[in-house]
Amino acid sequence: IMGEVLEQFFIFVGLLVCLVYLVKCVRFSKCIFLRFWKVLPRSFLKSMGQWAVITGAGAGIGKAYSFELARQGLNVVLISRTLEKLQATATEIERTTGSSVKIIQTDFTKDDIYEDIKEKLKGLEIGILVNNVGMLPDLLPRHFLNSPDEIQVFLGPI
Repeated sequence: IMGEVLEQFFIFVGLLVCLVYLVKCVRFSKCIFLRFWKVLPRSFLKSMGQWAVITGAGAGIGKAYSFELARQGLNVVLISRTLEKLQATATEIERTTGSSVKIIQTDFTKDDIYEDIKEKLKGLEIGILVNNVGMLPDLLPRHFLNSPDEIQVFLGPI
């Protein structure tokens, strides 16, 4: 009788060990699967806010950010200097992704633009800001703290 109890005990322990390793394999597979196919769920970006604001969105990296954020399901506000580029980009984003797009034409070399931007963004649930405007005081590189006071940085609430 002692042999039967011992046999049942070892079967139970063996099944328990198999179950533990099965759970570990499932967790490992899930981790590999998520890293292979994008790590963030679609709802993550939208949980921060329904809108993304991209400055310098008329071309280059800013335009690429605009398209990618729209593909992720966010509505986008495009801010740039050239109205024609903004309109073309907005039309293309709306057509290819179905996201809503607002445009704000502004020139960041001017001093009195931030109140206008703030007014146009009022009421939007903004979760992401991509500040892609390239502003340099001159062509020579220098440390940020040695830059002239004319460079304005707007970091206040919108």
